[in-house]
Amino acid sequence: MMKAEQIPEVLKPTITGLNQLDVAVLMEKYVMILGMLHFGKAEEKTEAKRKLLEMQQVVCSHVTPAAFEEAVRRLELTSEEIRVIESTRL
Repeated sequence: MMKAEQIPEVLKPTITGLNQLDVAVLMEKYVMILGMLHFGKAEEKTEAKRKLLEMQQVVCSHVTPAAFEEAVRRLELTSEEIRVIESTRL
């Protein structure tokens, strides 16, 4: 088994360029946008889709793929939940 310091950076679950406050704000925005997608009027849903795509670009530029994998593992997502999440990726 590899020690933590031996794992290549690309394989480590990390978030770079954002502090805890930035991450908390992004999470709150996600909650609001997902609410708009599920419960909003047609024009709100259109706006929410646009904002979601913008946010995904921001998040993906700061989060390693390993961090997404670690989140899936820790959240114990079902295969159905993972399928839905992956269908919305850019």
